[in-house]
Amino acid sequence: MSPKFYAVKVVGGQESSIALLLLSRVKMNNLPVQSIIYSENMKGYLIIEADNQAAVSKLISDVKNIKSIVPGVLSVNDVAPLIKAKTEEISLQNEQVVEVINGPFKGMKAKVLRFNKEKREATIMLLETAVPIQINVDASYLKPIS
Repeated sequence: MSPKFYAVKVVGGQESSIALLLLSRVKMNNLPVQSIIYSENMKGYLIIEADNQAAVSKLISDVKNIKSIVPGVLSVNDVAPLIKAKTEEISLQNEQVVEVINGPFKGMKAKVLRFNKEKREATIMLLETAVPIQINVDASYLKPIS
């Protein structure tokens, strides 16, 4: 039996909190629901993998901020792009100048001192401060400046 995915329309911005509430309801009521998926790319919707639509209806009944079940069943091909892990290869060199694009030092320029590819972490020295500051940051917080 192939999985059945149902789209549920919810109030935009409430996807994560509603998903957590539904997860607790699945556990308490032992409902035949395998997964609850929300994506930042699908604002206002949750995807629920369940045995049948009746299970989804029972799960969402009387839950605030849920609008309705979207008619029809989604295929695995519709849902696959939402759950596929996206890993972006980041390559930084020592002495490379980068811009911090996230976190408390956002917008500042820095020089890479060390880069740990396995941990995806870089030790940088901020260039725009009166006193040189070395910090460790996630590599996704950095953008190379050409």
